[in-house]
Amino acid sequence: MEHQEFFPHTKVYFFDLDGCVYHGNRLSPGIIPLLEQLQQRGIRYAFLTNNSRQSGEEIGEKLAAMGLIVPEGTILPVTDFAGTFIRNKFGTVTVKTIGSESLERSIGEAGHRTVAWNHPAPDVVIVGRDTEFHYGKLQQITADIRAGSYLIATNPDIYHPGASGEPIPETGALLAAIEAMTGTSGECIGKPEPYIFLHGMKLFGAIPENCVMVGDNPETDILGSKRAGLKSVWITNRTSADPIVWPGGEKQEHSRPDVVVNSIEELYRLFTAGTLVKLD
Repeated sequence: MEHQEFFPHTKVYFFDLDGCVYHGNRLSPGIIPLLEQLQQRGIRYAFLTNNSRQSGEEIGEKLAAMGLIVPEGTILPVTDFAGTFIRNKFGTVTVKTIGSESLERSIGEAGHRTVAWNHPAPDVVIVGRDTEFHYGKLQQITADIRAGSYLIATNPDIYHPGASGEPIPETGALLAAIEAMTGTSGECIGKPEPYIFLHGMKLFGAIPENCVMVGDNPETDILGSKRAGLKSVWITNRTSADPIVWPGGEKQEHSRPDVVVNSIEELYRLFTAGTLVKLD
């Protein structure tokens, strides 16, 4: 191991939320002082999340209830710009939303015509985390895709960690069932695809070389940041006794993070010390 200067020339930090900034309804120890340190040093920050059930405003209210108040416009969930993604790709179309009311509302606010899950053959079917997903929806979506509807998913995450680390089913689990039924691969908007990273960088007028992504999911946060050219910090949420398992395996260098820490609290300590530990 060798010590290196703490990411010089960084202007923006992006953070994942679930499993990183908070766990369930508990803030990660160290996140508030870490964000305060960033502000004091003139480094901006935002939150890039594959959350497809809540709007940025709703997530902001959740964070505030936990004791973290962040600047308006810094929470960037897929929920809020899924409609823009579809409009940029297809123009204004008919969209069936399999997911939350917030996601459907965002789709409508982008100018699309939204229809119920049992409406036949819309132009686009977008799948988010749907806690009321059932057999009938799977059968109807299968018919839609076979009739020519285009399949989009908010994100490929199979699950996200709950308050005690338990797996909570996510969009990717539903997408897998749909893809198995239809033989069609859905196009994903969120991490690890580039759209959400480009959206975040555009917000700050930043370039990849000046940005760092902090997240706990190797397959979305880390892989996506590497693809987009950002530096990355992997929050492992492991105990110090656990071995490190590199994302994607030892031979997949494209998915290896630049820095590995066990927790946000550890990242805060290293940040205030002015150095990071880089693992060989």
